[in-house]
Amino acid sequence: MKTLKIFLTIGISFVLIHCDTKKDPLADFESNLLCTSFAVCNGETPARTGIIGDSWTDLLFGYPFVETLRPQLENRFQYKFVGATLGGKTLQQVVSQGLQFQVIDQGGADMKVILLSLGGNDIQANLAEYIGNVDAVQAQRFATIKANLKQLIITGNAYKISKFGGAPLKWIIHGYDYPNPFMTPVIASSDEGCKSKFDRVGLVLPDAAAFTSTQLDAFNNLLVDITREEPNLIYVDLRNTLGGKPSSRPEFMLDCIHANNLGYTLLTDKFARAIYPITNVGF
Repeated sequence: MKTLKIFLTIGISFVLIHCDTKKDPLADFESNLLCTSFAVCNGETPARTGIIGDSWTDLLFGYPFVETLRPQLENRFQYKFVGATLGGKTLQQVVSQGLQFQVIDQGGADMKVILLSLGGNDIQANLAEYIGNVDAVQAQRFATIKANLKQLIITGNAYKISKFGGAPLKWIIHGYDYPNPFMTPVIASSDEGCKSKFDRVGLVLPDAAAFTSTQLDAFNNLLVDITREEPNLIYVDLRNTLGGKPSSRPEFMLDCIHANNLGYTLLTDKFARAIYPITNVGF
């Protein structure tokens, strides 16, 4: 994503300016990136909870440009994660790269739960494919998401039991809250979820808010359906946290699909309370 490349440059500059000059800042940055984004960590990782996610958990390579779900859970609710979180990450990429296995390796035998924040980028990619064929394309993408999510859980649990024994992992996935397609993008050329992006690719919509909210509802319903087939998957509904259908309120949003710090505070509060009975962390 172009947004991430620009933010990455800013983030590297910030690290170089503010770091301890006795250390190698680039090496520190690379180590942090490998550990947070790809679950390739050096040394002990005393995490009991795993996390695999997209920009709702890590917008900018571990740099707190916005305090998304992961840093808020870590800083405000005492979670210690091992994970692979990176803006733009798709569920398809997670499965094809085997990131679930890396997170399980890093978490070890005592890890019981993995949080998932995935699916939005799988829906948003290649918007031009929707032109003239919205229902069929969405149905195909949802079918792929379902297959990939079930594969992620089934192969992950088989790997965990084979390597460490014990019970299968619990996997917690959240749905997203409603986007706001009328928000101005932070970076003009990176406007995923925005009406400007729909217009730019030629996807003519009579009502952008109705389209995005209906699609969001369908995605959340898909997750509910998958939990009925996969007993180790737990779903958390985050809708209506930032204002309700059809569009989240602008004062809680950074751009069309991401909350700002206040918005993520509200989302994290709701999420943390919902998952506490499973993780026993944070309260």
